[in-house]
Amino acid sequence: MAQKYLSLFISLLLLPLLLSAQSQRGEYLKIDYLNVSELQIENFNDNVIDQLKEYKDQRLSDGMIDSWILYRVKFAGSASTNYNFVSITSAPSIDSFDAHNQGDDPEMNRMVEDNLFGVSKSELWSVRNTMTDNMDGEPSNYLMMDYMHVKLGRELEYQMLEDEVAKPLHESRMENDRMDDWEMYQLITPGGIDYGYNFATGNYFNELSHIEFGFNEELIRSQNPDVNVMEFFEQVWSTRDLVISELWQREAFSIPSNPPN
Repeated sequence: MAQKYLSLFISLLLLPLLLSAQSQRGEYLKIDYLNVSELQIENFNDNVIDQLKEYKDQRLSDGMIDSWILYRVKFAGSASTNYNFVSITSAPSIDSFDAHNQGDDPEMNRMVEDNLFGVSKSELWSVRNTMTDNMDGEPSNYLMMDYMHVKLGRELEYQMLEDEVAKPLHESRMENDRMDDWEMYQLITPGGIDYGYNFATGNYFNELSHIEFGFNEELIRSQNPDVNVMEFFEQVWSTRDLVISELWQREAFSIPSNPPN
């Protein structure tokens, strides 16, 4: 028992180091959930995506952002989902998303006013952990976003669980070329109990066949043959609830290795 608490104490001391990974995606994310209607979809695919990329390329060139990726929602997590595209912009500072002082997204606002698409909601996130620290080439074809509700007061425990238990399993999948990357995010705003979730993990894949919906016993035992699988899941379930899981497919992107034409 003493050894267990000593291990927990050491993990708490090391937690700031574990969570300090820096990613070329940026330490902060702004996620815009876009609603493109049936009447707008043809023009959106033919013209608006290119306009968005041109605008984001310029912001990247100006040093305002680190990257931008546009996804199409391939499998929504709920029948009531009211968006079908997701725009993720990363930046080194949260001030990059300060609309009043930095002029954030005036072109996006203009497109909304011109009725080219709607924005269902927007969120600001911080990147708390990542498997890789750079973007070498094109972003992955698929992103599975798992939204979590972490119980009040157990945030540090949840982050330790992701780093010490889940991350090695993802590393194994990457070594077997069945996963491209994994990241953990913490919601900055909006928030509150009624919002539904406060953490998320991003699972990046290039092949649809590589997607695994959660951990199975075979994967868990491949890393620790003697693990008590039931205790493993009880530990996971005790810290967080999986609120919703969605699969998104990449449509366009702007990253440093993909400069404006």
